[in-house]
Amino acid sequence: MAVGEDAHLKGFSGARRAKMWLEGTMRISGAYANTDSPSCARRLTLAWPHGGQTFSFDLGGAMRGAPYHGDMFCAEVKNYQQPSDQGTQFDEFVAKCYVACQNGHLLSDHLMWITWAPFRANSWSQLDSPKHVETAVLLHHERVFGTADRAAAEAVIDPEIVAMVASRLWLIVLSEKQETLVPLKDWEAIVAAELIRKGEQW
Repeated sequence: MAVGEDAHLKGFSGARRAKMWLEGTMRISGAYANTDSPSCARRLTLAWPHGGQTFSFDLGGAMRGAPYHGDMFCAEVKNYQQPSDQGTQFDEFVAKCYVACQNGHLLSDHLMWITWAPFRANSWSQLDSPKHVETAVLLHHERVFGTADRAAAEAVIDPEIVAMVASRLWLIVLSEKQETLVPLKDWEAIVAAELIRKGEQW
């Protein structure tokens, strides 16, 4: 198997595992991957404002239960065993999140980065800060703002959107054991039946 094929299959497996874990928490309703259908792909695909390219998130769906009931989410999944180049990829993800929020993307109430390998341990607590969001977005100023001049990009970046992205970011680190630590399917069925009996949405 070619290296590119192996990476693609590993990424597909990671998205599937992340989807199963999210649904297993019983706080996610109707999660889907961008590979599930052309319709799912369209919902998760956006265009960079400049450069004529598009990008897509790996997963999307709805959330249930307070305080997130009815909110929508997008997720990027990295099925890595080592930090690798996640820092660089995370910065690009943050820039994508800025574009999504700037466009009022309906699935971007919550923006999740899901990985099996921590990265940037020394600055982990700051990765979802407005300061880091601004830094990450400016790294991609040509595609976001259409200028090669960083100073010009700094002049037009919107601090309200920066703060919005920071408040919506989730950084989730999974492990194989953690993936098994979710309610059993029998329990899930009991909860679902009880909510439906009470006339609540499942």
